[in-house]
Amino acid sequence: MSPSQYSDRIKFHDALELMEVDFSNLTFTNSSMVNEFYDAIDGMPETRKGRWYFMVNYHGCAIAPDVWETFAARGKKSNEAFGKGTVRIGATEETRDTIRTRAQDDQFRANLYETREEALVALGEMRKRQQGPGDAAAQDAILKISDINLQFGGIHALQGVGFEVRESEVFAIIGPNGAGKTSMLNVISGFYKPNRGQILFQGKDRTHLPPHEVAKLGFARTFQNIALFKGMSTLDNLMTGRLLKTNSNMLKDAVFWGPGQKEEIRHREHVERIIDFLEIQAIRRTPVGKLPYGLQKRVELGRALAMEPKVLLLDEPMAGMNLEEKEDMSRFILDVNDEWGTTMILIEHDMGVVMDISEHIVVLDYGKKIGDGTPYDVRSNQAVINAYLGVTHD
Repeated sequence: MSPSQYSDRIKFHDALELMEVDFSNLTFTNSSMVNEFYDAIDGMPETRKGRWYFMVNYHGCAIAPDVWETFAARGKKSNEAFGKGTVRIGATEETRDTIRTRAQDDQFRANLYETREEALVALGEMRKRQQGPGDAAAQDAILKISDINLQFGGIHALQGVGFEVRESEVFAIIGPNGAGKTSMLNVISGFYKPNRGQILFQGKDRTHLPPHEVAKLGFARTFQNIALFKGMSTLDNLMTGRLLKTNSNMLKDAVFWGPGQKEEIRHREHVERIIDFLEIQAIRRTPVGKLPYGLQKRVELGRALAMEPKVLLLDEPMAGMNLEEKEDMSRFILDVNDEWGTTMILIEHDMGVVMDISEHIVVLDYGKKIGDGTPYDVRSNQAVINAYLGVTHD
């Protein structure tokens, strides 16, 4: 086939900002076939230039092992030139495994689905996140960070950092190691007190509140290094997240009757709902120290959720995970945001995850803000590319 014949397999849906690419029932046995197909994409008429969401159909498609390098390179080039995000449907198990491996190595989201309907739903969520929160003037920020400066001796960890986080938003803070991301999270949680600046939460100044008072306002967090009670069960670790909600005293706890017992039952019911939500029923009685790393991360998320947070701070929730565990954690983060409207602020180095689940991103470098906007704004920001992203991926 020539590039012009392959062009019949490329369809546009303007209302959805969607380009469908149909690889179905094709067998790519050599690089020439791959190049011809992608030449058809690159040769789109000028009226079709711009950026699109890609839906790629792999039903019945086979790709020879020695062709994958060309296939991946051309796909990456098209994504950089035209892509806003990609979903993939109908891939065989072998193709899925190859895509997942490359996604892990090159830091993009595999976004693999069985049906077109599932992929369209995922694209809708992706579009909503990348378009941002809409009319900023019509929405009040739940959290306003202004001119934050943090200094340790002669080291300036944060210098004049400011941004706004809107209610129910998935907000990401990214940047190279040492950029000040965790320091910013520690300032928000009250663990660090800034040398200068202001933090407003729901319109009220809470800049100098201690951590326990910040927690009472509705802030919860997970940590870069897992901070669980390793000898306690999953259930007991989650119950510790209810301590701020406890309204008992020593006498009621000792007697464990009447109000004390009812309160314990109420807290236990809430924790059981979180266990069901995070799909960790099978490990509810297991000491967390015996769990695999990915499940420990999920338990830590559950403990934070047990606090019923208004703002959830996630410090590298995907660190150390394999691709399947990252996909699970991404799903749970989005489900929490969708079902409970929890505002999320996360630090994450996996740019595929960040670009896919975040609505707004702030980029730090050497303690200064160098980028601020939607995922599309940030990935197109040359200063951000130079300092951190390098070559962007889909």
